[in-house]
Amino acid sequence: NIVASLEIENISYVSDNKSIYVDDSNINGPWDGSLEHPYRTINDGVYNSTDGDIIYVFNGTYNESIIIDKWIILEGENKNETIIDGMYHEFVILLTVNNINFKKFTIKNSGGYKDNAGIKADSNKNIISDCSIYRTKTGVYINDTDHNEVTNCTFHTNGEGIFLKSSDFNVIKDCYFIHNAIGINIQISERNLISNCFTYYNGLGIYINSSSNNEFIHCAISDNNDNQGGIFFTGCTNLDFINCNIVHNGIGLKISNSRDIIIKNCNIIWNTHCGIRSNDSQNVIVKNCEIANNFRYAITSVGGNCKIIYNNIYENYVYGIKPQSSFCDTRYNWWGFITGPAYTSFGLADRIARFGGRIRYFPWLLKHQSNAGTDWEIGDFFTTIELPDDIHKTIEIPGIDTDNDGAPDSWEIKWGYNPNVWDDHVNLDPDKDALNNLEECYTDDYDSSPIHKDIFLEFDWTITSEIDESNKPPSGQIELMKSAFEKNDITLHIDDGNLGGGEEIPSKPYFTYDEIRDIYWNYFLHNDLDNPRKGIFHYCFICDRGPGGGFSVVGWDHLDYFAISASLLKEGFPRYDRGRLIVTTSMHEAGHTLGLFVDDFGGIDNLETGYPYDINFWRFRNYKSCLSYRYTWDIMDYSDGTHGKVDFDDWGNLDFLFFKNSHFEWPKEPV
Repeated sequence: NIVASLEIENISYVSDNKSIYVDDSNINGPWDGSLEHPYRTINDGVYNSTDGDIIYVFNGTYNESIIIDKWIILEGENKNETIIDGMYHEFVILLTVNNINFKKFTIKNSGGYKDNAGIKADSNKNIISDCSIYRTKTGVYINDTDHNEVTNCTFHTNGEGIFLKSSDFNVIKDCYFIHNAIGINIQISERNLISNCFTYYNGLGIYINSSSNNEFIHCAISDNNDNQGGIFFTGCTNLDFINCNIVHNGIGLKISNSRDIIIKNCNIIWNTHCGIRSNDSQNVIVKNCEIANNFRYAITSVGGNCKIIYNNIYENYVYGIKPQSSFCDTRYNWWGFITGPAYTSFGLADRIARFGGRIRYFPWLLKHQSNAGTDWEIGDFFTTIELPDDIHKTIEIPGIDTDNDGAPDSWEIKWGYNPNVWDDHVNLDPDKDALNNLEECYTDDYDSSPIHKDIFLEFDWTITSEIDESNKPPSGQIELMKSAFEKNDITLHIDDGNLGGGEEIPSKPYFTYDEIRDIYWNYFLHNDLDNPRKGIFHYCFICDRGPGGGFSVVGWDHLDYFAISASLLKEGFPRYDRGRLIVTTSMHEAGHTLGLFVDDFGGIDNLETGYPYDINFWRFRNYKSCLSYRYTWDIMDYSDGTHGKVDFDDWGNLDFLFFKNSHFEWPKEPV
């Protein structure tokens, strides 16, 4: 056990300390904190308390930002009905002294700026339990403190659920993370324990940077962004992942520049791009795991070394193991067939690559290992979390509105509605483009039409360090992109400075995942959780370098965002013009925000389609779409399914709603 001294200190609340009551329905007073005359605000209760007191808060909505500066118990009557609304202040709850016990509340509406949070812990040995936290930049921000515990909490619709920054010996257990840009973010922190947690429908389930000796036990990481993934970590040492279900993410575990990593008794299945991807990492040990049915690769290793033993590795679609400039010890694995691994795509067992790296695979096991994988299934403790109705506010549009249905009379007359008759414009979408009538009304000045499909896309870009180059998408390539949509009766509206957005952003040499997330908050939302462009515009950020050439991103709660690394693309594909690379990659990534993924078709995002020696190159040759890596920079179009056998109708399968209602369900058989 690499985690030590995790017990939270027991506090002795002496019997002569008082109980204080708070009830927002006590409008007229008197207010003395008694059961008969409770305080009306939580702040009043905290102000009039002393160390060791218990403050009991009755159901209601409390619009306040609270500093807790005494070691007390603060308890709500019911976590779903005792609500603290921070009204977009820097924090909703700030813990400034040790040994606070905070439980049974719903926390919502922090500010949208960096370091804003629902609960910010600037002290040690606190317990946060039985809470629901949403609509915050960070749900719980544990900042340079130790020995805190977060238990049985639900985090959804946040920039990140929990952020551990320079914090050690903390416990996160029995928590749910849904529809966050990042579920758990751990930076420069040591000896923390994460157990019995479930992350799903996030951009990144767990993101770890420059941290060591952290342990993850009995967690489920599933259905996180197809273009991001389950668990990503960089510059880490001594991380253990034990008895975890890592299921149907883009990449299950992405290990970069790390060492001494143990992945043991885990199920790593149904991940769409790769089960485990190790880059320039040393002493990565994968043992007694079930690694199966991953849609592209089970394990890839670029640089470094790994030891992969006593696992079941089978029925992975492209490769079981693909090492490149690395050494992989893969002895004592079951490969799905008694004769061991296959060496070509025509074999019966999982294929191994024997070029560009060294791999040791003999002897292999002759049968499936019964002791590999987890001792539990996701369904053992998964329950659907019902999300509240106020996740995003309805757009308010100025103007005379006789029937009070939200749409001004002038717009209703223009499009044939009776301004004297109430219409349900929030739910009306005549052209089925996922923009309701109020959103079409908001964009009316941008030539939006409620009877013709519209897609809105904002580009922001950095100044490039490349001489005589620009990261701003060139107008000629943008016109080609727009014309592809117009041929399919869709108007693509590009905002590169003419529709209220589109701006040049300060540059830096490299943007990390969390910095790319922050770009979304700073330059798309402009730190405003009620920004009406959210849910109307797709968003693209173009920089010189980031974690990939192009990838779609959950910037807040849904997949409406993608990032382009223009210099990285140019280095990889020098024969193409920089502007061409930017815009064709943008069309590729826009397809993901419109719901087209690896799940839908085997030719989408399949690296092997670019290599003539691989069967995938020939199998998917008729799939002539920019979503195919074979054609991404040559074709500014999606396929319509008319090019022959093994083609796919991208245009007919666009999901216009996906960018505002993203779900990455599983399982689906690879096509």
